Amino acid sequence: MAQDDKSAEEQLHDATWMWVQRTVVAAVLIGTGFVGAWFQYGDAVDLRQENKELQDTIVDLKNQRETLSTRIAREQRDKEVCQRDLRELEKESAE
Repeated sequence: MAQDDKSAEEQLHDATWMWVQRTVVAAVLIGTGFVGAWFQYGDAVDLRQENKELQDTIVDLKNQRETLSTRIAREQRDKEVCQRDLRELEKESAE
């Protein structure tokens, strides 16, 4: 009986609002699904893993460079000591 009391205009208005509400709810649910899927699957998990591996490689290479720089400095110091000793021996043998 309640629907019989409403005019055609009111029934059209109610039907329109019902479909607008359903459309908005569907859009929100679909949007939430897309956002959730993006955070779970589209967040470049593989790229983050590859980036971590590359960063680890960079750290290892920097450590190797520091080790080699230290070794080169030590070898240069030893070379200078040997050259100084050689010059002293050449002076002693020339005398």
